Amino acid sequence: MLQSFRISSALKDLIGRGLITNDSVAVFELVKNSFDAHATSIQIMFANDSIIIKDNGKGMSRKDILDKWLFVAYSAKRDGTEDNYRDAIVERKRPYAGAKGVGRFSCDRLGERLVLSSRSRKQQVQTLEVDWTEYEKDAKQEFGKVTVNLTEAEKFPECAPDGGTGTVLKINRLRSSWDRDKLGKLKRELMKLINPFAGEPTRFQIEIVAPDQQEKDDEDRIYNSSSSDKKEPRLIINGKIENPVLQALKNRTTAIKVEVIDNGSLIETTLEDRGDLIYRIREENEYPGLKDSKFLADISFLNRSAKAVFALRMGIPSVQFGSIFLFRNGFRVFPIGNENDDFFGLARRQQQGMRRFLGSRDLIGRVEVAGTEGFDEATSRDQGLIRTAAVDDLKACVLNKCIKRLERYIVDITWKDKYDKDQSDTKRMKSDESSARITRLVSRLAGTTGVDLVEYNPELVRIIDDKSEEFNSSLSALALLAEKTGNRELGDRVDQAKARMKELENARADALAAERRAENRAKTAEFKYGEEKQRNAFLRAAASLDHDTILNLHHQILMHASDVHLGIRRMMSKLRKGFSVDANEWIEFLGQISFRNSQIMTASRFATKGGYKQQATEIREDLAVYMRDYITTISSLWAPRGIAVEAHEAKKAFDRPFRPIEVGIVIDNLVSNATKAKAERIEFFFHVSKGHKPELSITVADSGNGWPSSLEPVERIFEKGVTTTSGSGLGLFHVKGVVERMGGLVEVSREPRSSILSGACLILRIPA
Repeated sequence: MLQSFRISSALKDLIGRGLITNDSVAVFELVKNSFDAHATSIQIMFANDSIIIKDNGKGMSRKDILDKWLFVAYSAKRDGTEDNYRDAIVERKRPYAGAKGVGRFSCDRLGERLVLSSRSRKQQVQTLEVDWTEYEKDAKQEFGKVTVNLTEAEKFPECAPDGGTGTVLKINRLRSSWDRDKLGKLKRELMKLINPFAGEPTRFQIEIVAPDQQEKDDEDRIYNSSSSDKKEPRLIINGKIENPVLQALKNRTTAIKVEVIDNGSLIETTLEDRGDLIYRIREENEYPGLKDSKFLADISFLNRSAKAVFALRMGIPSVQFGSIFLFRNGFRVFPIGNENDDFFGLARRQQQGMRRFLGSRDLIGRVEVAGTEGFDEATSRDQGLIRTAAVDDLKACVLNKCIKRLERYIVDITWKDKYDKDQSDTKRMKSDESSARITRLVSRLAGTTGVDLVEYNPELVRIIDDKSEEFNSSLSALALLAEKTGNRELGDRVDQAKARMKELENARADALAAERRAENRAKTAEFKYGEEKQRNAFLRAAASLDHDTILNLHHQILMHASDVHLGIRRMMSKLRKGFSVDANEWIEFLGQISFRNSQIMTASRFATKGGYKQQATEIREDLAVYMRDYITTISSLWAPRGIAVEAHEAKKAFDRPFRPIEVGIVIDNLVSNATKAKAERIEFFFHVSKGHKPELSITVADSGNGWPSSLEPVERIFEKGVTTTSGSGLGLFHVKGVVERMGGLVEVSREPRSSILSGACLILRIPA
């Protein structure tokens, strides 16, 4: 004898509060139903122990309510029998947000009683009354035997939606209270419900109305309007859901965008750093589960500067906002992206190496998929996606194409520069060392089988200064890049740079050979320094003006003079042959000549007090002591009359590699600039920070004219050719270049050091 299942009235609790365990998720489900009903506006009102959710969608007829809404677990969206209303409005075509047929039980999660009023086109208002407690009285009663009341009327009982059609849900006898904190949490979660990272504004507007919170909102609006830029804004409860996340992130993060294109056959990857393109590549799509998914990932890394801006704009730290959100058919899949969620496995992976891998706390962004096949949500609405082959492909693509490539740039390039984490732009990435690293990264990508390099940034992928230690490796990478991309112009520039380097090496080899011949004829003298040798780094390297010292100074001056000679010869050759030389090339040429001349002048100044045999060779000494000694022993002697130069001793040692002659160039230019600004005094203050990775902070202040108000922003003082005196505009440019080659940073202090040192003030920060 055939039998059938009987269904207990307790089923309501299983598919209602049993599956929808979060009040915010319950509201999400009802909002998604409004979206699927083609609503463009929805209001969520909280008042008098009730919640009213009103939308202007297509509404429901009596037949819809009987055949669909009251048919438990049935979804016309899923089986494709939903009416053709969407096909009549082409511009509103969009995939469904829900397809389980249980979202309606969110009403039970929120309150004990529901009054549903709905009207479709050319129909009367249908009003359905449901008392959910009737299902809770006797578990032996069959589900279908519990009755609900469905009536018909000309008008909505209250809160009629705009436009005539739509649905109003009034949920009474709420199961939990909604205080300001809970309403604030709901509003923040609603900010993330519909893709907050989408570039185009959504046509779906959500508004919260909470009259009890209006007075506090007014107070917070006054606070927000009067607060400084350094205070986090307070959240206003009442009003439309707006999400400034794009504005908070724009041009402030390192972002990678990965998209399936060309009917699913290709994957395109674009990496940008704080608004500047790094590279764009294309490759074959190796993930079959993503072929028809319209997969798109846009993930950003926030450095310390970006996190600070985000917190100010959004009112919460980025880690509390969330990480990588997943959007299916335009709606968020909950709880993926929450602070403690690890759907993509990034937190577990980061535990293997904090300095090698990025974790969810470092990242923010979105992953989008369209359609439903292979990307079904779990029936319990806070459990994410059901695991399928397509979901595995999605995770693998995010890890391999997004996270790992982002890490290769962040970990291997930006983290190598200690001070980049505080920068809101890419100016530190344009240093020679960082540009060389970026060049090698792009070159490796171009040389990878199956990868097509579509575009890269020529301001970052470039031929760097031949004084940089990275010069040779950078040239090799550029040569490979030119070969792989067929860029003949880049190849020619690389060949010219190699030829120029060869000429310089030959000239230096000749000078070195001459020095060695002279050294063989010279007598070696030994000097003993006693206790001063332990204290004084400069005098430890200095000696009386003996024959050996003169030969060494001659060698250094000869090398730099040879570089100047070769540079002038190349420029003269261009002019004789009729080549066009633009202003930028002239500025670059004169800048190089000026720097070489500074080296010659600094080498000469060593001779006034004693030679420093290996001024151009990298040594490892106490940099703070050496700079102090150079200032007191050399700068104080050659500085023009009328200016006093003083150095204050650091309290801790600071050993690190440096080139003495470049340190001399920095100090000489700073003293020279102070003199031109009519300063009578310039002082150097040295401070070594504590910690595992200390840094040397050098504050340089003078009593001169200070920074002119016409120079805006004042950081332009470091640009080539910018001057506020009668100088060439190259002094501070050279200072910045030397400090950055040491991995350091030069900052302008807008506040004078003291009433005596009331002129310009600079801070040089150099890592150990």
